[in-house]
Amino acid sequence: MASTIISRIPRGNSKFARKVPSRFPHPTTKFIQPKDRIKKWNIRPGDRVRMTTGKAKDVFRNGENSSEGWKVYTVKTVDLARNRVFLEGITNKKAQPVPPLPDNYDTLEGQEKTNVDNAPNFIDIMRPVHYSNVQLCVDESGEVDQHVFASRLKSQETHFNKYTQRLEWRRVAPKLTGTVAAETHLEETDMPWPKPEKIYEFPDPDRNDTHNDEVRKRTLHLIDVPLIASTSGYDALFPTHLLAPPLQNQAVSDGYLTSVRDPEHFDDATRRIADTLMPLHLSEELSPRWARGRQRKAWGVRREREEEERRVVGKDAVREWEAGGKDRGLKDILDLEQISLEGVNLRPRTRAEVRDAAQTSYMVENAEKQAEVYQNRRAGMTFDLGSGEWVEGEKAVEIERKRRRRERKERRKAEKMVYLRLEQGENMVVPEAVRA
Repeated sequence: MASTIISRIPRGNSKFARKVPSRFPHPTTKFIQPKDRIKKWNIRPGDRVRMTTGKAKDVFRNGENSSEGWKVYTVKTVDLARNRVFLEGITNKKAQPVPPLPDNYDTLEGQEKTNVDNAPNFIDIMRPVHYSNVQLCVDESGEVDQHVFASRLKSQETHFNKYTQRLEWRRVAPKLTGTVAAETHLEETDMPWPKPEKIYEFPDPDRNDTHNDEVRKRTLHLIDVPLIASTSGYDALFPTHLLAPPLQNQAVSDGYLTSVRDPEHFDDATRRIADTLMPLHLSEELSPRWARGRQRKAWGVRREREEEERRVVGKDAVREWEAGGKDRGLKDILDLEQISLEGVNLRPRTRAEVRDAAQTSYMVENAEKQAEVYQNRRAGMTFDLGSGEWVEGEKAVEIERKRRRRERKERRKAEKMVYLRLEQGENMVVPEAVRA
């Protein structure tokens, strides 16, 4: 198949539009996928490292080979998103536009005019070096050609520091390169972290800062549940179950703000009621019941309670079984003539079997109760605490009304089909049963 010559760059709606052909010179992508980024950095700003690749003048001290030693650089900063480090002294010269001549150029003296003419038009930009192209310097106290470097680094004892709120670990060098003793190669060398050049100092407080005593002072006083339940207006203002509608009455918030703004027009009882109900109002406003976090937490609490009840049921069943003599009378029952199991060898039950049977029975009963609650909720029923039974609620009445309406529509449709009558028209064949 003969190859076609591309005469122009694709444009318009083509899928190749706005894409530079690979034959053209273009910069490579600098974005590193999150899965390819280094998780634990063992090189930080302040470390002394050497470059393992690059130009000879940047790697070796003599600019040719390693006979006189390697150049050691200080890490200035790191780029966590690109797996790059910036070394102090490794720069690129970037050209910049020549600045325009000053307005008083003609009036300048000889030396000043020469300085303007010879002003450099380039600046030094730090060049990034890949993380894998540097090695940490372990010891540079000896001669320049006898420095010790870590050819491998690994992290140990990873833990979370609750004071700094970050992960920390200890870095070690399992393998060294350079003039080191033979026994040093057999043990891991601990590599301390570099100390910061400048310790952060907190600024002096000013008039806009809050004093520590005021910060530590407790301003939220939660009210006990019995007092909240006995407060008038609680049932009408706040939901009493998970499926209740959201807040509709803003009287609590309005009364609270008014009492704070103008406390003289409110007595102590009204102010106490507002202070009692306001935390509940804020909790419902800022963290609603249908939030994912609260639903997950409630689900976890229910599971913990079910697991605790299941353990208690198992313990009680084992205790009752042991108090009743275990299965001591089982053999006498099997020997009865009505049972007709003489000679059958049945071993007594163990504690684990009794406990598992009781817990399984509890889980089955609990699942049946949950299914009953789900069906009643779906049918619009509400649970009456006084009678202890499920009664019809507003939703159940609405469901029944819709069901009757649906049946009425179906009945009318069927009646309409029964009494259907059609008039005879041109080019029509109408059966006699439905002919008008």
